Amino acid sequence: MSRPSRASRPSRPLASSRLTRVAIAGAALAGALAVAVPAPPSYAAELVVNGDFEQVGADGLPDGWKTIEAWGSFKVQVVDGAGPDGSRALLMETGSVDDNVTLGQEIANTDPARPQAYRVTFDQKAEDLTGYGGYLSTEYTGPIFGRITGTTGWHKVSRIVFAPKGATVQKLWPRLGAATGRMLIDNVSMEPLEGNLVGANPLPTGEVNLSWDFGELADPAQAAHYEIHRGSYPGFKPDRKTLLRTVPAVAFAGDNTARPGQRYSYKIVALAADGSRLGVTEAETITTPERFQDNQGTNVLSATEVGKSTRVAWRLKAGTPGPVTLYAGHRKLGTYSAESLGATLAPGQDKGATGFTLKGRDGTTLATAKLSGLQHPRLWVNDDKLADIRAAIQQPGTPKSTYDQLASRVSKGLPAYNYAPGEAEAAWARDAALLYQVSGDPAYAKTAYDALVAAGSRMPLTHPLSTGNAAPALAMAYDWAYQAWTAEQRAKARDSLGTAAAMLETTWHPNMDYPDKSSNWVAVTKCGELALRLALRSDGDYDLQERRIAALTDECARHFDLAYSDTGWYQEGYDYLDYELFIGGPGVLAGIDAGLDALKKSWQRPQLANLLMHCVSAQPDKARLQWGVGYPTGSAAVAAFAFTNVPEDQRPAFLWQYEKTVGGGGGVFGLLNYPYGVTPQDPDEGPAAVREGLLDDHGGAYQFRSRYQDADDVLVGLTNRNHRHSGWNGSETFSTSLIGQDVIWARQPGKETSKTELFSKPFVDGKVEPVVGKGRTLESRVYTGQGGGFLSLDGSANYQLAKAQRDVAVDLRPVGGADSVIAIHDAFADSASHAYAWQLAPEAGTAITFGETEGGAATFVFKKGDSYLKGWVLAPEGAQLSTDKGAFRVTRNGAEADFKIVLAVGKGTPPTATTSGSTLTLGDTAYDLADLKGFKPGQG
Repeated sequence: MSRPSRASRPSRPLASSRLTRVAIAGAALAGALAVAVPAPPSYAAELVVNGDFEQVGADGLPDGWKTIEAWGSFKVQVVDGAGPDGSRALLMETGSVDDNVTLGQEIANTDPARPQAYRVTFDQKAEDLTGYGGYLSTEYTGPIFGRITGTTGWHKVSRIVFAPKGATVQKLWPRLGAATGRMLIDNVSMEPLEGNLVGANPLPTGEVNLSWDFGELADPAQAAHYEIHRGSYPGFKPDRKTLLRTVPAVAFAGDNTARPGQRYSYKIVALAADGSRLGVTEAETITTPERFQDNQGTNVLSATEVGKSTRVAWRLKAGTPGPVTLYAGHRKLGTYSAESLGATLAPGQDKGATGFTLKGRDGTTLATAKLSGLQHPRLWVNDDKLADIRAAIQQPGTPKSTYDQLASRVSKGLPAYNYAPGEAEAAWARDAALLYQVSGDPAYAKTAYDALVAAGSRMPLTHPLSTGNAAPALAMAYDWAYQAWTAEQRAKARDSLGTAAAMLETTWHPNMDYPDKSSNWVAVTKCGELALRLALRSDGDYDLQERRIAALTDECARHFDLAYSDTGWYQEGYDYLDYELFIGGPGVLAGIDAGLDALKKSWQRPQLANLLMHCVSAQPDKARLQWGVGYPTGSAAVAAFAFTNVPEDQRPAFLWQYEKTVGGGGGVFGLLNYPYGVTPQDPDEGPAAVREGLLDDHGGAYQFRSRYQDADDVLVGLTNRNHRHSGWNGSETFSTSLIGQDVIWARQPGKETSKTELFSKPFVDGKVEPVVGKGRTLESRVYTGQGGGFLSLDGSANYQLAKAQRDVAVDLRPVGGADSVIAIHDAFADSASHAYAWQLAPEAGTAITFGETEGGAATFVFKKGDSYLKGWVLAPEGAQLSTDKGAFRVTRNGAEADFKIVLAVGKGTPPTATTSGSTLTLGDTAYDLADLKGFKPGQG
């Protein structure tokens, strides 16, 4: 059945666009200072169930609303008499910036067959609200409404929002997170609207996010571009003086030029491909905050050749006092206000300098930048690098294999790219564009163009991560194939990039926006957008975008500062490290390539290469250590990024490991970042840093490796969760990840956290620890001459027990016939009695036997093929040994529990041991489980 035309569609009992216009006009006449908010008709509130919060369920929550997420110290309740009219109101309260509470309601979309506009209206009040604040958000493109802090009276918030075509519901989420204090909210309503409409959402930071829909256009696809206009009153006529910017055929964009305390009216003009007007929206009027929040946390300086001049721009940390002084090399150029956007230097004024420095009023260096140009290619690719690639692919080796795999994949076309719509085409375009740069074959440039344009048309633009995933590939394809395209092709390609950039500049999610910039959302969306901005700047209608690029640079720098430990450890696990680096890494490297030195320190600090060397095995199944929500096996193509920040003395060893575990599978960055001219070095003969264990006392994460040879290498990962930040977390107090002899002896659950049989860690009363992030490291050190070490960890605050301490000696020498030995003493105590369970979960197919005694110790043996893990449980009295769904468990009951356990791994016949009290002896090595701190392994 065909869809009826809009004219013939039955009328709905809704506010029409004409009624909306009358209401807005009436409100404007009522008072010049009042924001135009039409009073919703009585039936409008019916879309939202219990929007006035008068009905309360038995659980104390308002009927029709449910908890979406909540943790920490929070309160949600309906309070009698607290509303603006003396009725009930919803109260949300948090006691710490680490707390969060979000309620939600899903409202059925009135017409999923097309985009649908709604006016959302609610009353809001803040009481001693500090930090990020309270607000209401919706799902699609994620706008936030009325974010408030401090103490306020009741005030009304009104915003137009859009549910895209295909959306079956619109979601309303009152939220309080990264804040302390109270927010009250009342009288939430949604009114469906029709017509040509624009919504405007002023943010506390000064940006105004805009979204729109031309409901009166018979075919919205007629619009090729949109003009954004801003006036001082609703009745203004869009013309050249009111034009802010022109954007591709997207339904959202941002106004980054608003000033504090201003009343603005916005209109959007739809343009056909020939530039003729197709329609104009009604005006939407908002008032910007009296004072903008400045969240910049990084000093950013840029220097760009623009024609014969040089443009130097800066954005400094919030609160940086002026004046500031600019230098070209060592020569002073001038003194400026700290709030200044920058300076344009006349031809010759910089005397040919390629480096610039901005100093504060006390003479300290605030930021530096290298001079960059705008000639394409401008990202990663240069003549020297291309010469290295072309020479290397003429002979057998990893670069040739990488190039051949890329060429083969590109020739197979889109079916070879198993990604989401838009992302797949963008990746295809990226690969083809690099092949064009290397080979000069224009056929590759044509493939890149066709795939890039297809990416722009197929990208759904409904989720920020989906758009961020495609962003760096779009940027690379455009930059690398630019020279081969016509002016018309370049303009059309820019539209594909521009649609993604518009999505990313206006979208919102708490993981992107909260002060904690640790989540992978930041790397994917902000660093992805940075790559787009750097590729587009100064091309066509795009200016240098200095303030936006500076803000994105700050976001990316802070992400790497907060999300990564010095060892490179990343809370969310290896898979997310791999994912976010593959998306966020290109943006950071593009910024460094563009002379943004503000990114250098943040990128170079984490020991990414060394982390990969310690956690990625040489087993055929690519097994790797687990933490966060990481899985036990998978590819390591992202390793190519680590070539850009590995210390020079470790580069040969990392190259040896890379060629063994990645080889020709490194993709475009495996060609661009490959260390041409470096000779691989066996890591076992390399610098001490790659042979010793990695100790991270901040995160409570430790990786140890016996050697770098083959599947018999032993890799040990131990975690305690000393720290927690925003993003995926794992219950990892006293957890163990163990690989060796071509077997995963101890694994973790990844995201399958409901399957307790996948954990290798202690449980208390059958549960994981209730808290993460409060562990402490009492001592950590490496053993000289091998890859192991000693740890003493306190997990009592995580387990919420009087005592939870782990002492462990990781001895990665061959001992008594075994390849390596791990001696563990876990001690628990509490005022109440508990069931304490100590568990190891090996990979599927591992045979487990237990129950034999040896010198007074109970033993258990894991076997797979000719590989083994043998364990001894000392002082086994009162301990029950069992298996559960493939996991091995030792259980003790009581107020106190001691687990003194020694593990040995190897191949062939498991060794035998002797015990005396708390000491177990293997060969000529004794492990005193009561004093593992005093254990001193032999050298070698």
